[in-house]
Amino acid sequence: MFTSRNQAQYPHLQQPKMYRVVVAQLLATLCLALMVLPFGTSEAISALMGGLACSVPNAFLVWSAFRYHGARSAQKIAKSFYQGEAGKFGLTVLSFTLIFTLIPTVKPLPLFSTFVLIQAVNWFTPLIIRRR
Repeated sequence: MFTSRNQAQYPHLQQPKMYRVVVAQLLATLCLALMVLPFGTSEAISALMGGLACSVPNAFLVWSAFRYHGARSAQKIAKSFYQGEAGKFGLTVLSFTLIFTLIPTVKPLPLFSTFVLIQAVNWFTPLIIRRR
């Protein structure tokens, strides 16, 4: 068993803190939606939905891919990454389908702009999950 004593002795063996990326994406989504709010409520809702269409599927990927750890679970880890990526793709498609069918006032520019900007948060993953 990997105890806290072992964690202090072998910090390089700890699982990465990938949930921090999801939290950063959710915070960036909220900030962008608030920044767009002066342009209109429909624009802010569209921006919020675009950010959620990116961050919620990414949260599923993080949850799915990082369930297992250790050399004995190598096959489970590989399988969970594939399943997580497939689930992320499916959830993204489902998100956009629901957004365009359920929100009649959706504005494509803020929706897709926020989606792309929130996806760009992944570029900063090494800085976000860095160990202290």
